[in-house]
Amino acid sequence: MIIKICASILSLDWSDKTIIDQAVMRVSNADYIHFDVMDGKFVKDKTFDAAFVKSIQTAPILKDVHLMTKQPEKLAMKFIDAGASMISFHAEATKSPAKLIEKIKSKGVMAGIAISPSTPIKKIEKLAAKLDYILVMTVKPGKPGQKLIKTAVKKVQSLRKKYPGLNIEVDGGINAQTAREVIEAGANFLVAGSYIFKSQDPKIAVDILRNA
Repeated sequence: MIIKICASILSLDWSDKTIIDQAVMRVSNADYIHFDVMDGKFVKDKTFDAAFVKSIQTAPILKDVHLMTKQPEKLAMKFIDAGASMISFHAEATKSPAKLIEKIKSKGVMAGIAISPSTPIKKIEKLAAKLDYILVMTVKPGKPGQKLIKTAVKKVQSLRKKYPGLNIEVDGGINAQTAREVIEAGANFLVAGSYIFKSQDPKIAVDILRNA
């Protein structure tokens, strides 16, 4: 199983584009830059919009966008235009998740469903066949720097057994130790922010996670 590393900028001062541009250069060995988009409604905090994501030059690293927003169907196309290669959203945030999955995939972009620690797997079972990946939140959505919730690892195990061919992304509390746990559970996309960017050498941190 090939492990992909997605470097999250949520823990950085993303109000300063220069800081983000420099951060991207420091993780040139990452597979994706992960953007957590919050609208202040689905979760309390509010972060960046599609214009910001478009302004960040990441190539050859790809852009991974997680929509923690209400009515993601109104935003998805804007983020595709902003260069997203992956887009995940929460099924409970839209009335027509299947339609949105198809719309995202029709643009050649990977479509994923994100599930919070409190979201049961059965919530997305009917959608699984349409998905490119499932994003398992291993912390409560909205805040960087939290500790990994152990019950979420069991959820990864269950998903891997149920859907052996599906990509499983994990986000929250990922470090050298927890990376090994989630990889063994079946995850193959790892999102990490604080661990990577608070390291003395973010590139080495990326390699440590990839080879955990």
